[in-house]
Amino acid sequence: MSACGSSLLPSLSDTTSSAGSTTSNIPSSYFSYDSNTSYQQYTVTFVTNATTTLDPIVTSIIETMPLVENDPLTLEGWFFDISLTEPVNFPLFVDRDMTLYAKWVEASPGFIFKPTLDGLGYIVEAYIGNAVSLAIQATYNGKPVHELGEYLFYNNGALLSVVLPNQLRVIGMAAFKGATQLATITIPNTVTDIKTDAFSGAIALSNISLSTSLINIGNNAFENLPNLVTVDIPASISDIRSRAFADNPSLTTVVIRATTPPLRFPNSFENTPTNLIYRVPSSALNTYKTNEFWAAFAWQIASI
Repeated sequence: MSACGSSLLPSLSDTTSSAGSTTSNIPSSYFSYDSNTSYQQYTVTFVTNATTTLDPIVTSIIETMPLVENDPLTLEGWFFDISLTEPVNFPLFVDRDMTLYAKWVEASPGFIFKPTLDGLGYIVEAYIGNAVSLAIQATYNGKPVHELGEYLFYNNGALLSVVLPNQLRVIGMAAFKGATQLATITIPNTVTDIKTDAFSGAIALSNISLSTSLINIGNNAFENLPNLVTVDIPASISDIRSRAFADNPSLTTVVIRATTPPLRFPNSFENTPTNLIYRVPSSALNTYKTNEFWAAFAWQIASI
């Protein structure tokens, strides 16, 4: 396949090989290219683990996750290793020749979708079912699933585990509010916004892996989680809204990796233990202790 200059990129098309498999070319929308800038480009090879294949490409960046069909399975994501243990986050800056491997999961039935406002993806609008373990498909009608809708699993007392779609961006208001049996959640690294009440009252929740791209934690998002002991907030965070982690009686360690102190409210961690420690980068320790949003809690702030 050609290098990724915009005039050389192929359009999306399918061809059938002599072996009967289908090959999909990747559309130019997956790449960012400025004809006035010279980029070092490398070859990316795709192992789809499906009958449908993707052509190798030569590029310096892949903006969004390449999609491929493998009905009835759904694409969970791409991985750097054949064992599928090292996930790829997009955009991917390609700094060497590499091979990416697709991982598939069996998507759960019962979900209802609607288009996002920008028309570029889908929202999981509703779930009709009572399964205890779920995997939400990563694509619908050939487009990525970008959002979990409001009240998606509200007061769901059956749900024990859920695999979220790899290109998810937003977890909607009260999406898991009152999901009382959910004990652990891994939020994909594409998620930037967790809305109001998203996990409020999910009282069994004790293990939260937050997105490394997370910008906003909404009002009451992780309120009333009696089993939550520690949380690791990524460097990308900008806002920790009102009562975001309030009423968590076991919360004793909050790691905040941002070097610029995020906005917080006086009640963002209301009704948490008096021995709660905020651990921040050592280079930013004094910045936090003197910051207008954090100075009142300086005695609780220590280095990572």
